[in-house]
Amino acid sequence: MGETKRRNLAGETGLGAGLAIGLAIGLALGHATARPAQARSNTPNHSNGAAQAMVEKHASTLSAPHEALAKLVGHFDRVIKFVGQTGAAAKPSSGTSTFSPVLGGRFILENSKDVVFGRPVEGLRIYGYNDATKQYEMARMYTMSTGITMMNGTSSDGGKTIEYAGETYSAGMGDMPLYARLHWDSENQFTVTMSTTGKDGKQVPFQETIYTREK
Repeated sequence: MGETKRRNLAGETGLGAGLAIGLAIGLALGHATARPAQARSNTPNHSNGAAQAMVEKHASTLSAPHEALAKLVGHFDRVIKFVGQTGAAAKPSSGTSTFSPVLGGRFILENSKDVVFGRPVEGLRIYGYNDATKQYEMARMYTMSTGITMMNGTSSDGGKTIEYAGETYSAGMGDMPLYARLHWDSENQFTVTMSTTGKDGKQVPFQETIYTREK
């Protein structure tokens, strides 16, 4: 299914919001520790209060991209097509996926179970949106590999279409670009198209998975 051995996508940009808040808390606690014990007990700690307020504000708010990802929550039937194949390899495979919100809706966890060429295959995918980097993020894992594929993405239409990019590794071909395009076809159906880069530098699709929400 195009997910062989993986190498994490390099190039994380900037401090994450959690790390920045953690630093703020650490600095606040450091200032508190430097004060005499009696002063700490009698004087309000405004630094700690400000840091705590930052934590509570970040923990209680979810941005619009998170709300768009929440549309994934539910149970879906999957049809997997291998693009450009002939014969038995071109026969579609099928399965199911369950999407669940985790960590207060900050992330969406997908648990898929398919039968591919008569063989059971399970997969896990984690979808999220990083408010610090302003990018969608996805981690992909499945039973035919021990690697985790990390992908970053952007959307120009409010989450209806998300264009992810990452990198995969093949023992025979080395590092290869990997792309995933998630597009909502209707309220209850979306398609994920997996691609890599061809010799001409253009994206070449090799797998298409159609998700249809169970009624």
